[in-house]
Amino acid sequence: MSFDFDNFIKNSSLNLEYTKEIIGIDEFLNALEYHYFSTLTLKSKGYTLDSFNLVLEIHCNSDLMELFNHFYTGRWGNNGYNESPLQHCLEIINLKNKYSIDIEELTISLHDTSIVIKRIYNKSIPTQFNNILKQIACNFVFLTRGLTQKPYEIFVPIFEDNLDIEYDQIYIAPKSYSEYWGIYLDKDDEASIYDVNRNTYVSGNLEFLTD
Repeated sequence: MSFDFDNFIKNSSLNLEYTKEIIGIDEFLNALEYHYFSTLTLKSKGYTLDSFNLVLEIHCNSDLMELFNHFYTGRWGNNGYNESPLQHCLEIINLKNKYSIDIEELTISLHDTSIVIKRIYNKSIPTQFNNILKQIACNFVFLTRGLTQKPYEIFVPIFEDNLDIEYDQIYIAPKSYSEYWGIYLDKDDEASIYDVNRNTYVSGNLEFLTD
């Protein structure tokens, strides 16, 4: 009987899925729910031979402006440490496991908008989470076109294969979260490209935002 390589890979993947478990995953999710006053969903957990990549969704019972207010007054996402609860909880769960655990994608679902954050390097989401929220708040007047429109989806960041900008060069992988965001505004039919460094929208086409 000939060797079926595709079937071997499929069966190996299935075996990995059943044998590789994340120690302390329930405690991790419960702690995040507590610190972010939310319901947390583990949408998926991708895996390699030595790591887990989590896709999480935080469901918050508030709108974006309420979230900013609670965040800046320390009533939301504050655990008394310098790092965010997200970073602190991820460090704890990594200590419990022999496999590396990271966050591939994080979505904050609010009443009026969703913020989708993609990983750009190892541990980029947990280490930069607070800074990303601060940047969105600081750019809010500009990205709402002078408070005349409301964003119902914000993608942070967008990658080269997502867009085609007329005047500028886009890197394959953004070096930081302060480059380009994808914004869906309530009065626009299509997503727009927001240049964070220039505090303005730029001409270009967004073809594909998420996996």
